[in-house]
Amino acid sequence: MEDSKPWGVYVHIPFCTKKCDYCDFVSFSMDETAQQQYLDALCNEIDLYKMKYADVVFDTLYIGGGTPSSINPELIKRLTQKLYSSLHFADYTEITLEVNPSTFTRDKFLEYVKCGINRMSVGVQSIDSSLLAKIGRKQSLDDVKNTLQLFEQSKFQNTCADVMIGLPGQSKQSVIDTVEFLIKNDVKHISVYTLQVEKHTKLYDNLRKHKYKPMSDERMVSYYDTVAKILLKAGYIRYELSNFARPGFESNHNRKYWDETEYLGLGVAAHSFIDGYRYSNTRRMDRYIDLLRQHKSPIEQREYISDQEHRTERIMLSLRTDDGLDLEKFKKDFDEDLLKTKSNEIDMLLKNNKIEIEDGFLRITQDNFSVSNAIIAELL
Repeated sequence: MEDSKPWGVYVHIPFCTKKCDYCDFVSFSMDETAQQQYLDALCNEIDLYKMKYADVVFDTLYIGGGTPSSINPELIKRLTQKLYSSLHFADYTEITLEVNPSTFTRDKFLEYVKCGINRMSVGVQSIDSSLLAKIGRKQSLDDVKNTLQLFEQSKFQNTCADVMIGLPGQSKQSVIDTVEFLIKNDVKHISVYTLQVEKHTKLYDNLRKHKYKPMSDERMVSYYDTVAKILLKAGYIRYELSNFARPGFESNHNRKYWDETEYLGLGVAAHSFIDGYRYSNTRRMDRYIDLLRQHKSPIEQREYISDQEHRTERIMLSLRTDDGLDLEKFKKDFDEDLLKTKSNEIDMLLKNNKIEIEDGFLRITQDNFSVSNAIIAELL
């Protein structure tokens, strides 16, 4: 780790108007009293760190959820003011807020901009409202159009959107329509995810009751490859496995997760990565609030990343990106020349055009990102 490298901050806002059927994130229904209590706790947690990390420079702030746009914007104002007054943020800090089109308004937008928000991530998933209804997501195409029109009218440039592949009943054309709609509306950053059925979700229960049949891996890969080709042709850069951006609009915060930069997580269930340790806060809202009322740390788990785990993560995370794996730095950090220890595997992957090596970096070729897991497994 380089001590001088700026850190990132993630803040979890765990409130939603309604939990989507596929969601396993820690989130809770709307309650104004609970929101106020939660903001009190967040401010107390920030106080725990303002002296400890007084010398640290932060250059990204990501406020996610949950649905941050569902709570009173005054709470976002209070949160950002507390952060700015307690931690040292660089002048060029990237400040992202997640918003849901169904809870987004012009008044909220103006308040967010006043708070210093300079990047907004819109949870689109699909422009087909009937598909979204099947997963319990209350959102219409008009909601999405109004949100993107607001950005355009305000000349707010740094916009991003999520697209999901694998929704119940989803066709390839539906995915194409969503991506082309976002391109047409000049969304600068598009993240494309495949639906994962997690335990303790309504979708998982429906799967067990045979009320839902998941899309096959083959179809998902086919859809994904089609989307990637459309975005690359439209001039987007695939700078990470699931993320495409116009040049200059890549997510600086997300890059920190992939290049092992340290970051501080605040809020219930938030994770941090600091000095070779991974920390996680309690997932229980009542415990989180109670601990911080007493000005006690809400950290529930602390895990040291061993050398072997670090090696594995370096390969896995680096090969998700367009930069790839820095072979010389890998050799220096792990006392291992990967070109020698994995020579047979690398030779075969090169022969089959699965990977390329250029300027000391080993990377997966663009056409093979969809089978990246299998390629990475060869090199572990």
